[in-house]
Amino acid sequence: MARKYTYKEFDAQNFGFFQPHIRFRGVWDMQDLYEFMINYFRERKYKFHERVYKHKHPSPFGAERQLVWRAERQMNDVYTFILDVYLHTYDAHDVQVKQKNGEIKTFTKGRLWVEFNGQIRIYPDERWAKSRFTAGLKGFINNYLKRKKHGWEMWDVVMYGEMQKIVWMTRRRLKMEYDEYEQKHWLGVHASG
Repeated sequence: MARKYTYKEFDAQNFGFFQPHIRFRGVWDMQDLYEFMINYFRERKYKFHERVYKHKHPSPFGAERQLVWRAERQMNDVYTFILDVYLHTYDAHDVQVKQKNGEIKTFTKGRLWVEFNGQIRIYPDERWAKSRFTAGLKGFINNYLKRKKHGWEMWDVVMYGEMQKIVWMTRRRLKMEYDEYEQKHWLGVHASG
């Protein structure tokens, strides 16, 4: 049975997605990964917030870091896209690597867990929480007038256009996968052939 909202909490209605994740063990450039993901969100006009940065005391196996990020983008007055990223490194050691050109670079060796979570917030402002009537009006608009747009059009845009893209680009940055982004043309942009 669906949960019934009171009009006070009805303004916080969100649609969530499944949570893709990445598990990685090996050597990676943490500074490059950090800068890449922040630039990815900023180039797409997201408001980026680093909510948590924890660096736990190193054990004999290595350091442990936790990062929690939130990126929000207001699409229009109805939709706000929210992407949450959780990075957790285990047994991390910094290693110095000498490049072919003689430059010394610092990489991180250990285990990495990255979890992505996305949601669409519908009507993010407080105007629908003023009375029981406006909350009911919002429910009517969502359930009957904009039902297909909420479920199909926005879901695909966020899921395939934003969330899966950052997952595949992160895998590519970690050199886990092949060089092509496999969902590149899923939203209707076909390669001319």
